[in-house]
Amino acid sequence: MLNRLLPFVFILIIFSSCAQKDIKLFVAEERIDIQTISPDSTDFSELQAIGKAIGNSRVVMLGEQDHGDSPTFLAKTRLVKYLHEQKGFNVLAFESDFFALNEGWDRLEKQKSKIDPFLLNNIFSIWTKCNSCDDLFYHYVSKTFSDKKPLIISGFDNQVHGLYSREKLKTFLDNYLKSKKINYTNSKKYKIDFLSFIDSITYNKNLQKQRNFKEALQQINRELSVTDTTTFETMLLKSLNALTKSEISFLSKGSDYNQIRDKQMAENLKWLLKYKFPKEKIIVWAHNAHILKHPELIKKSKRPNGDEMKTMGNFFTADQQLNEQTYILGFNSRVGTSGIVTIDKKYPADPPAKNSFETWIPETVPYSFVNFKQFREENPGNKKHFLMKGVYHFTDSASWTDIYDGIFYIREMYPCALVVK
Repeated sequence: MLNRLLPFVFILIIFSSCAQKDIKLFVAEERIDIQTISPDSTDFSELQAIGKAIGNSRVVMLGEQDHGDSPTFLAKTRLVKYLHEQKGFNVLAFESDFFALNEGWDRLEKQKSKIDPFLLNNIFSIWTKCNSCDDLFYHYVSKTFSDKKPLIISGFDNQVHGLYSREKLKTFLDNYLKSKKINYTNSKKYKIDFLSFIDSITYNKNLQKQRNFKEALQQINRELSVTDTTTFETMLLKSLNALTKSEISFLSKGSDYNQIRDKQMAENLKWLLKYKFPKEKIIVWAHNAHILKHPELIKKSKRPNGDEMKTMGNFFTADQQLNEQTYILGFNSRVGTSGIVTIDKKYPADPPAKNSFETWIPETVPYSFVNFKQFREENPGNKKHFLMKGVYHFTDSASWTDIYDGIFYIREMYPCALVVK
């Protein structure tokens, strides 16, 4: 009987193998071409395919190849509007100051005259001083607070850089720790090693002072004996601990300083989703290099500075439940120029490699969306590597369909123009 079944099993295997669609053919047949990325466009019909791909996800992560990619920012702004108005996403969380964009934003009077300067001073200037983000930051966000559905701003980065943090973080923590009757707050070391160092923690290159700050945090945590890990103050202290560990690793020429930061950003994002916004959907605005999952599937998966890639998206989606609730949309481009708006030097993007993802899309197409999640579902087990500029503006070989849930393609990249406020 077994011998009789073998030919049929063999035929079934061959048929199944033939039914597996090649990724190049999938892109040709299933991509959704998009005509405009203008944030002024109120016709969201051509974005519905992206909405369908996102489905009931609670988290949508929007990437970028570089922090100066003007068309990407326009496309992301349009997507933010669509997700907010059509898909019920009411929180927009940035790769920016966790303290300032949570404590500061919560206390902010929600009027345009207050919102605009707050965003300018507390979200990284690579975005707030870019002309392509002007509509989002200085028109749309404040406008939603005159509507019935305000767009809440938040942040998940443990780097301390915002104006609100510079003005309020020290007092906030001092008051909190004294309210908990921490004996260490009465010591001279507390004032020298902890309080006086907070304002410069991100940029201070004094290794000994960083180590002293870390020891101060350890002493505080020993006395605090926190059992409630759901509070904002607990997450804030964890963020500061990760920040100083990352700085110490960098100054000591370690290899894990980016990984420390990404892991904490993932923890902060989990906290936002579970405790601060348990009933909300969240849009995440960050770099491709932070949101991608499975960086180990990229050949020679190293960052430009040489250290191993372990990403926020990797840490975040390691939780299977969160993975099922998250849609990760990477951004990709064919040709052009890039560069950060606050730095004068710009650079040409690498041309597309032969037989790369970029060449599979006709040159006449300005923008396109490819749903890698659909490809995975229709072609289980297909993890073939192909060439794509999937993280930065240079080509890598990877199983990209397992790294992103979708890709937003842009034909021509160009850098932001500086907006002076």
